[in-house]
Amino acid sequence: MRTFAGNLFKDDLEGEKIGVFFGTLAPMHVGHQAEIYKAAALNDGVVVIASGYTGDRGDQMGLSVEKRFRYLREAFSDETAIKVDYINEDNIPQMPAGWDEWTKILVQTVKRNVVNQNAKITFYTGEAEYKLDLEKRLPQTGQFTVSLMDRTVLKISATDIRKNPIGNWDYINRVFRRHFTKKVTVMGSASTGKSTLVRRLARTSNSPFSEEYAREYQERSNVSDDELVVKDYIRLIQGQYDANSKEINSPANNGLTIFDTDAMVTKVYADLWLSKEDSRQLLPLFDNTISEELIDLILIIPPVTPYTHDGFRNMNNTDDQSRWAFHNELMRVIKHYGFMDKVVLLDAKGEGEDPYGYYARYLQALDAIQERTGFNIKHL
Repeated sequence: MRTFAGNLFKDDLEGEKIGVFFGTLAPMHVGHQAEIYKAAALNDGVVVIASGYTGDRGDQMGLSVEKRFRYLREAFSDETAIKVDYINEDNIPQMPAGWDEWTKILVQTVKRNVVNQNAKITFYTGEAEYKLDLEKRLPQTGQFTVSLMDRTVLKISATDIRKNPIGNWDYINRVFRRHFTKKVTVMGSASTGKSTLVRRLARTSNSPFSEEYAREYQERSNVSDDELVVKDYIRLIQGQYDANSKEINSPANNGLTIFDTDAMVTKVYADLWLSKEDSRQLLPLFDNTISEELIDLILIIPPVTPYTHDGFRNMNNTDDQSRWAFHNELMRVIKHYGFMDKVVLLDAKGEGEDPYGYYARYLQALDAIQERTGFNIKHL
């Protein structure tokens, strides 16, 4: 089947020599990559196969075999000589009882990805016992061989990564890193120092951060809060989600990403400014987006700072009544979506040279990130 190079789907592999690399791949790391590239250098093409079942070690941490397959296809989307497939083991006995059935499926999976059905096929494994098990069960036609990989060059274990992903961050394939990223969102009403805190926390930890998309959108469109309609909120929800996702997928991602607001904050504004009928139209989109965000830590700044009108948010008055109304509604929304266990209220009080507590809350936020995410931020 002819398809566009670089897309999720590719042409079947051509050539006389085909390599096969298989494994759980939960996650794929640089050791796996080195083995796959070796197989690619020694053959005309390589079939990479993720294998697993419901409840396996990858699935237990949210990396189902189907998700691993999707990540692998993305990781090798620009490699025309590497094709990705997967085996779902749910309907066969678990190993070691499933070797006979699994080997048959393995051969079928390889053959559906190659043009030349008579090509010489070499299976690569780093486990000596896997080599013996395969050699006993593969068709004895001379078409198939099993090669034992040398794993002394890049010694890294997927087990070690699952136990301590942040400590082994440099070894995780970039596409798979999104699954292990710790996501911190800073929320609060207008004029609480939220955006400044996001920027400073991110730069302290050398982490990527997103900015509030609503500000960019409303300034570009020259539209105020009370002029936003349903279609604007649809763009705000998707825009903020995309802005946050961009940082998760950024090469600068070091295991921690910090976001300036998310869909829950947008929902509060929608509830405050839109009619009930219009808000109900947005509810399915809010529900779906919020369920996808998987936030690890929510830092909330209460409206304890002086209000400064910057021309962006429309506040009804400057005596903080509207800011506290927003804060209380935000807490209600967070509770509704089941994220209260992720919340840390940045309520540290300042004194002396820090009368409004900006520095005190900065230190409180650093402590919260280190305690709640395990990301090591050294500070005095």
